[in-house]
Amino acid sequence: MVKDLKIVSIIILMALALVLSSLIIGLADEWQQIVVYTRSLTVHALAVSSNNSGAIINITITAIKPGSGYVYVASSPLPTAESGTFLSSSQIAALVATYLANQPFNEYNFLINVEPTTLEIGGPSASGYMTVAMWALITNHTLNPDVVMTGMILPDGSIGPVGGLPSKIEAAAQEGYEIVLIPYGQQIYQTSSGQVINLISYGKSLGVDVIPVMDVRQAIYYFTGANLSIPSVSTQVLKNQAYVNVTKFLWMRIYNRIISTGAINSTDPNVTNYIKKAINYGNQNMYYTAASLGFQGLINYYQDEMQNYTSQQLSGLLNQLNIELQNYENTLQHYNVTTANIDIIIGIYDRIFDAQQSLSAAAQDLSSNDISDAISNLAYAKARIETLGDWLAVLNAIKGGAPLSEFYLEDLTSMYLVYAQSITEYTLSLSSAVGVSSVLQGMNSITQEVQEAQNNYQNGLYPLALAQSLDVISSNDAMLHLLFTPIINGEINTGYLVNVTDYVKELAIFNTYEAENRCGLFPMLAVSYIDFGNYYLTRYNSTGNINDLTAALQLYELAASYSQALYELASSTNSCSISFTISSIVPINASNASLNVAPNQPISYNTVPLAVGIALIALAAGVAVFSIKSLKATQT
Repeated sequence: MVKDLKIVSIIILMALALVLSSLIIGLADEWQQIVVYTRSLTVHALAVSSNNSGAIINITITAIKPGSGYVYVASSPLPTAESGTFLSSSQIAALVATYLANQPFNEYNFLINVEPTTLEIGGPSASGYMTVAMWALITNHTLNPDVVMTGMILPDGSIGPVGGLPSKIEAAAQEGYEIVLIPYGQQIYQTSSGQVINLISYGKSLGVDVIPVMDVRQAIYYFTGANLSIPSVSTQVLKNQAYVNVTKFLWMRIYNRIISTGAINSTDPNVTNYIKKAINYGNQNMYYTAASLGFQGLINYYQDEMQNYTSQQLSGLLNQLNIELQNYENTLQHYNVTTANIDIIIGIYDRIFDAQQSLSAAAQDLSSNDISDAISNLAYAKARIETLGDWLAVLNAIKGGAPLSEFYLEDLTSMYLVYAQSITEYTLSLSSAVGVSSVLQGMNSITQEVQEAQNNYQNGLYPLALAQSLDVISSNDAMLHLLFTPIINGEINTGYLVNVTDYVKELAIFNTYEAENRCGLFPMLAVSYIDFGNYYLTRYNSTGNINDLTAALQLYELAASYSQALYELASSTNSCSISFTISSIVPINASNASLNVAPNQPISYNTVPLAVGIALIALAAGVAVFSIKSLKATQT
């Protein structure tokens, strides 16, 4: 009873402080009467102590309305496992919960009080459970007391892997729970010592039903009976006329370069194979895939073309490309970010940064007389910079939408950046725990991108930092799925990866559909990544090459994260269904980049529907995995 009173007292004090700080700022000289609604419940998180025995930790969550989108955590001591992932995953839990409840994120605040304990909460292992609780609070549902859960929440709503599952199941059985929800894929669990345990059978021996769940929606069903299953949506529904027009424009610009440069007549199979496939997909109206394959063909053609360049000619090209790139970057900085164009602006910033990195690498290569690498980097930069004008032309054609303040972009980017940093540390921690040392080598590019995102955030390049943070999160999402892919008799369980990939594809399509239909947005990048993911999935179904399957998985993860982030940007600022137009796209280049392209024959949208890193990872059987950054480098 005393313990309960202490918890209630803490919650009341936190609520009062929160109300005073977030609702009466600037009004210190006068009193205001306001009405605050609160609702609380306690979840019983499964934890593992320092001696690896299971335990239960009580976490009391309070939802407060009105709010400002803040999550406050109180505990003594604060959970610090996996570099503070508990704190950042609590924010992601609130983001996902409000999204699933169809409520604006910034209309609520959440208070989380962790029962004082010397036990360490396993990083974000309770965040899936907390997401269920937050959703139940704001939708007025109650939780089934016979069910308990462990699993980390990922930004796309899927449930990621956690450690210490046998001990946690034992603790649940001792406490009398009947059902234990665990992350899908971990039902065949391998301990750090190499022991393999069937957790479903193990649970039965202890008198509990262990049920794997892939998504927090499934967990909500077991806790409340509410069915939030993802409805089936056809990819074709996403391809509204605006998307078709834009991707066709991008493809035709690539195709014209293939013709004008003479690449169409190349005898190099590294060039012709890509070009033939590009033309084939273009003829099937799969324009984004066609443009991406054609883009790769151009890169290879420019590599061939530069083989006879002298060092002086390569240096001259480097200087020319740097000037053109700077022109594009200067032009982009003058655009106002809106709900209608942020997707394209993020894409352009991402591509500018890729080109900058390639030019910087080329300069170092030339200074060290590494001509071969210099040519590779210059060929990529040349193709990338040539196509920047095409993306800027698309940006010029988009008019309208709701302005997004720099303050809000900074706030949202900060949240995703913190989560990107902490989930990277979490992946590193788990890979060490399960003894997959090769993952640590493959994480170098991810940690580098985290640092780049941090630098860009500090320099005020919030759209770019947001894009990089989403890349990192998506890379880690895919890495965690791969890291815990069951190994049966020394071979990877491809059935698990197929199921995960199909699920993430379904989620990506649904999230993108929701962004279009619930918020009237134009998630161009998300639809494009789904398209390119379909290309790799089709290849896998034909060849059985697992690298194609993992490439598809990462692209779908990226699409799911991008579309949900766009939705959060618009819904949290009450900017859904703000009308915009997309006019005919007028080609431009580095020399005539303009902010004043006149609209022509606009397509108007109001409330109508707007119908990948990881360099190399070796699981036990040696699976090569594409990075999101390298996957994006193959796209126009």
